[in-house]
Amino acid sequence: MAHGTAWWLDQIGRYPLLTPAQEIELGTAVQAWLQHPDGPEHCPPSIRRRGSRAREQFVRCNLRLAVSYVTKRCQRLMRSHSQDDLIQAANEGIISAVEKFDPTRGYRFSTYAYWWIRQAVNRWVDRYSRAVTIPVLHHQQLYRLQVMRRELAIKHGREPTRQELASTLGVSIATLDQLIENSLPIGSLDYVIDNGDGSTSFGEMLTDHDDTATIEQYLEQVEEVEGMLTKLPEAQQQVVRIAYGLDGIIRSKQEAAMELGMTARQMSGQLLSIHRRLRHRPLQAEHRVQGVICDAVQLSMFT
Repeated sequence: MAHGTAWWLDQIGRYPLLTPAQEIELGTAVQAWLQHPDGPEHCPPSIRRRGSRAREQFVRCNLRLAVSYVTKRCQRLMRSHSQDDLIQAANEGIISAVEKFDPTRGYRFSTYAYWWIRQAVNRWVDRYSRAVTIPVLHHQQLYRLQVMRRELAIKHGREPTRQELASTLGVSIATLDQLIENSLPIGSLDYVIDNGDGSTSFGEMLTDHDDTATIEQYLEQVEEVEGMLTKLPEAQQQVVRIAYGLDGIIRSKQEAAMELGMTARQMSGQLLSIHRRLRHRPLQAEHRVQGVICDAVQLSMFT
């Protein structure tokens, strides 16, 4: 166990666990304060002080629930997130549970708090696990999308189409495309790419659009991209050239996929596989990749 967690357990271990009677007493005082008809800020001072003290005691005596949840239920998350951060997120769930706990319903606080702790941890991970924040609703839909994709693949014995996924998820094709785009990882500008003549970072290959750029500069970039494509089989070279307009024809995603005889989703999967083969992590938004490459090969439109 990490030193920080051990210290925290020592601190919160000083507060005894609450009995069912104490949970009812403290919960009643908290609700009398927070649910007062005049509002928590305008209720009588005695009720406010009693409720505030009850909430503080209630939270402190249940903080070990947060540690227990993280250490037992978050082993996978701790591979990529700090245990202390996850515990802090779980503590926020404890606070929410204390404020919402209704002792008149007859269940123990630990049972009720579990769901608030889980929600707080999941929301914290959703918020801070990505370099670019996406809406909470999209996080929930992404999880459902993963589950539905597996279920449909098992049911039909093949990968589901975009129309099937959108229909099952209850969203439009445009929303589905946005969800898939949001699920892609973020590429680092410092990621090293082997271009055959030596290694360079992806950031060094990016160029801002410059109307004053010379034909020679564009030609050099075209040659660099073409040199990378020679590492690929002919079929994959064709996918890249048509998808990114390297043959001088700029197409929409759907048009490119149709010309390649596949769905847009299948084409996206092929491109991701090709990016990995070139040792280049895909960007979150596919149109950024397309924009970079098309910007670099604008000369092909005039030759």
